[in-house]
Amino acid sequence: MIRPVGIAAYVLFFIAGLGFGYAASGKWKWLPLVFPLALALGAALQQGIDGTWILRLIIALLVTAGGVLLGAMLDARGERGERPRYA
Repeated sequence: MIRPVGIAAYVLFFIAGLGFGYAASGKWKWLPLVFPLALALGAALQQGIDGTWILRLIIALLVTAGGVLLGAMLDARGERGERPRYA
Protein backbone atom coordinates (compact mmCIF):
# COMPACT_ATOMS: atom_id res chain seq x y z
CA MET A 1 0.00 0.00 0.00
CA ILE A 2 1.28 3.47 -0.88
CA ARG A 3 1.68 5.83 2.02
CA PRO A 4 -0.15 9.18 1.82
CA VAL A 5 3.20 10.99 2.09
CA GLY A 6 4.37 9.25 -1.10
CA ILE A 7 1.27 10.30 -2.99
CA ALA A 8 1.67 13.90 -1.83
CA ALA A 9 5.14 14.05 -3.39
CA TYR A 10 3.77 12.96 -6.78
CA VAL A 11 0.96 15.52 -6.55
CA LEU A 12 3.53 18.24 -5.87
CA PHE A 13 5.63 17.11 -8.84
CA PHE A 14 2.54 17.26 -11.06
CA ILE A 15 1.59 20.74 -9.82
CA ALA A 16 5.17 21.99 -10.38
CA GLY A 17 5.12 20.59 -13.91
CA LEU A 18 1.71 22.09 -14.59
CA GLY A 19 2.76 25.52 -13.34
CA PHE A 20 6.03 25.60 -15.27
CA GLY A 21 4.39 24.14 -18.38
CA TYR A 22 1.79 26.88 -18.32
CA ALA A 23 3.86 29.88 -17.26
CA ALA A 24 7.45 29.31 -18.40
CA SER A 25 8.67 29.89 -21.92
CA GLY A 26 10.80 27.73 -24.17
CA LYS A 27 13.01 25.10 -22.62
CA TRP A 28 12.40 26.51 -19.13
CA LYS A 29 9.13 24.55 -19.14
CA TRP A 30 11.16 21.38 -18.51
CA LEU A 31 12.98 22.71 -15.42
CA PRO A 32 10.70 20.80 -12.98
CA LEU A 33 12.24 17.52 -14.19
CA VAL A 34 15.30 18.54 -12.19
CA PHE A 35 13.32 18.42 -8.90
CA PRO A 36 12.68 14.66 -8.76
CA LEU A 37 16.18 13.99 -10.12
CA ALA A 38 17.78 16.07 -7.35
CA LEU A 39 15.66 14.46 -4.64
CA ALA A 40 16.37 10.99 -6.02
CA LEU A 41 20.09 11.69 -6.07
CA GLY A 42 19.97 12.73 -2.42
CA ALA A 43 18.04 9.58 -1.51
CA ALA A 44 20.50 7.43 -3.49
CA LEU A 45 23.46 8.91 -1.64
CA GLN A 46 21.82 8.26 1.73
CA GLN A 47 20.13 4.91 1.18
CA GLY A 48 21.59 3.47 -2.00
CA ILE A 49 19.98 2.52 -5.28
CA ASP A 50 17.51 -0.36 -5.53
CA GLY A 51 14.50 -1.33 -7.61
CA THR A 52 12.10 0.76 -5.55
CA TRP A 53 14.27 3.83 -6.03
CA ILE A 54 14.32 3.37 -9.81
CA LEU A 55 10.56 2.77 -9.99
CA ARG A 56 9.75 5.83 -7.89
CA LEU A 57 12.09 7.99 -9.97
CA ILE A 58 10.48 6.84 -13.22
CA ILE A 59 6.99 7.50 -11.86
CA ALA A 60 8.02 10.95 -10.58
CA LEU A 61 9.54 11.88 -13.94
CA LEU A 62 6.46 10.68 -15.84
CA VAL A 63 4.07 12.56 -13.53
CA THR A 64 6.16 15.73 -13.79
CA ALA A 65 6.40 15.47 -17.59
CA GLY A 66 2.65 14.91 -17.76
CA GLY A 67 2.11 18.10 -15.78
CA VAL A 68 4.44 20.04 -18.07
CA LEU A 69 2.68 18.76 -21.19
CA LEU A 70 -0.77 19.55 -19.78
CA GLY A 71 0.37 23.04 -18.75
CA ALA A 72 1.85 23.68 -22.20
CA MET A 73 -1.37 22.48 -23.82
CA LEU A 74 -3.44 24.84 -21.67
CA ASP A 75 -1.06 27.69 -22.49
CA ALA A 76 -1.31 27.02 -26.23
CA ARG A 77 -5.09 26.92 -26.06
CA GLY A 78 -5.12 30.24 -24.23
CA GLU A 79 -2.86 31.86 -26.83
CA ARG A 80 -5.26 30.83 -29.62
CA GLY A 81 -8.13 32.43 -27.76
CA GLU A 82 -10.16 29.25 -27.48
CA ARG A 83 -12.74 29.06 -24.79
CA PRO A 84 -13.08 25.88 -22.77
CA ARG A 85 -15.82 23.51 -23.93
CA TYR A 86 -17.83 21.96 -21.16
CA ALA A 87 -19.70 18.70 -21.54
